[in-house]
Amino acid sequence: MEEKKKKKLPTWAIVLIVILVIAVIGGGMSDEDSSTTKSNEQTGKTEVKAEDLELEEGHTGAPDEYGFAYYIEGYIKNNTDKDYSYVQVEFTTYDSEGNTLGTCLDNNSGLEAQGRWKFKAMCIEEVDKIASYKLKEITKW
Repeated sequence: MEEKKKKKLPTWAIVLIVILVIAVIGGGMSDEDSSTTKSNEQTGKTEVKAEDLELEEGHTGAPDEYGFAYYIEGYIKNNTDKDYSYVQVEFTTYDSEGNTLGTCLDNNSGLEAQGRWKFKAMCIEEVDKIASYKLKEITKW
């Protein structure tokens, strides 16, 4: 009798599958806890949809002195009594004609209850063409 050999998955394939499963589970968990805020381009005016994490007015955007990166700086306020283990802010950048250029983001490995985070989101795509930006999302968990 001939025995059939079982084919084993390579170790790298198993690791990849585990990472994908964790990412899917983590993505589902962050969706229920994510909040989104909208901001007018570079005016510092903020319309808050979810008030648990708030982009404070007065944020600014400008290229660095060498023109290699564009930075958006400001503050995010945690208006809750909950500590978050991770917070990320993401902005979309536009050229002078309103075309999307890229994304600026910053993240922090924690924001305590009623805390305030000074972020500095960096963009490296088409820095010389950035004319405006808009808040895309504030994510937390």
